[in-house]
Amino acid sequence: MTLLDRRTLFKAGAAGTGGLLAGAALGPEAASAAPPTAGRSLVRDLSIPWGLAFLPTGNALVSERDSALVHKVSRGGGRRTVGEVEGVVASGEGGLLGLACHPNFRETRWLYAYVSTASDNRVVRMRYVDGRLGGQETLLTDIPRASNHNGGRLRFGPGGHLFISTGDAGDTSNAQDRNSLGGKILRLTPDGDVPAGNPFRGSPVWTYGHRNVQGLAFDHRGRLWATEFGQTTRDELNRIVKGHNYGWPNVEGGDGPSGAVHDPLTTWQPTSTCSPSGLAVAGGFAWVGALAGQSLYRVDIRGRNAGRKRRFFQNTYGRIRTVELAPDRSLWITTSNGSQDRVIRVERG
Repeated sequence: MTLLDRRTLFKAGAAGTGGLLAGAALGPEAASAAPPTAGRSLVRDLSIPWGLAFLPTGNALVSERDSALVHKVSRGGGRRTVGEVEGVVASGEGGLLGLACHPNFRETRWLYAYVSTASDNRVVRMRYVDGRLGGQETLLTDIPRASNHNGGRLRFGPGGHLFISTGDAGDTSNAQDRNSLGGKILRLTPDGDVPAGNPFRGSPVWTYGHRNVQGLAFDHRGRLWATEFGQTTRDELNRIVKGHNYGWPNVEGGDGPSGAVHDPLTTWQPTSTCSPSGLAVAGGFAWVGALAGQSLYRVDIRGRNAGRKRRFFQNTYGRIRTVELAPDRSLWITTSNGSQDRVIRVERG
C-alpha cells in the first residue's frame, strides 16, 4: 500500500472524514463556538476572483484570474476596477493569482501579485496610488508554470517577510528538488531578496515537498499554516516549519509519527470532499475554502480537539476559492464558479 497516512489508521479516521461532522459540534471546545453566518454578498458579478488583499480602510483589492483585472471592493458593497496587471497569460489554473499589500502599505503603497506569464510564474509589485495601479516591478521569476499546479498565494509574515506558495507544475520531481522553485513555500524580503535565516543558503526555499499549496495564513502565535491539494488520496492542512520536507511525491497525507517527513495536522479523504484553496486563521480555528467540496471548513488547531472539522455552507455558494480575515474580524470569501462569482462577508460566530 502506497501514499498511506498511518496515523489515520491508528486514530480511526480522526484525520479524515471520520473526524468530520457537518454542522455538528465535536467535543467541548468545538461546542463553545457558534456556527458562522453569511451576511451580504458584497459583489456578485466577478469571474474567478482569486487574490484578495485588504487596504487600511477595510476595503479590499481583488484579482480576477483570467481577465488580469484588479478591483477595489468596498466594505459596504460594490466594486470599481483599478487596473490591469501586465504580462498575464491566463490558461488552465494560471493567470493573475494571489495579492498582498506591503505591511507598511500606508507609506509604501506597494501591492504584490503572483502572475502566470507565457513562460513562468512570477512575483511582481506595483504602487496603488490615487485609486489606480502604477507600473510593475518584477521581484522573482522562473517559478515553474503549467496548466495546473501553479500555487499562487502570497502572505506577509509577522516579521515583514513575504511568503509565496508554489505548485509542482505537474512535474512531481520539482517538489523534492531544492534547486527548483516549484512545489515549495518560499520566503523573500519585501524587495525580493533572500533574507538571512532562510534554511538553505542563498535560496528563497522555506519548505519543500509540496504538490500544490493555495492557502497560507499565520495564527496569533506567528505560526504559518498551509492548505495543500492531494492527488487522489488526501488533501492536507499543514503547520509549516522552516526547512521541513512535506513529502510529495513520495508521501501523500503523511507517513506516521516515526516517518521522515512532516505530517499534516489533518487530512480530507477522499479529495472530492475538499480540494482546499484559501485559508484564514482566527479564534483558534483554520478556515478553509473548499473547491470540489463546495464548502467552508472550520478546523480546530489547538487543544485536544486539534484537527477536528466542521463543514458549513455545503453546496450553498458552489466552489469557494479564497478566505481572508478582514480588519473587522469577519471573513470574506470568494466563489470560483466561472461566472457571476461573489465576494461574501461571513460572521465567524
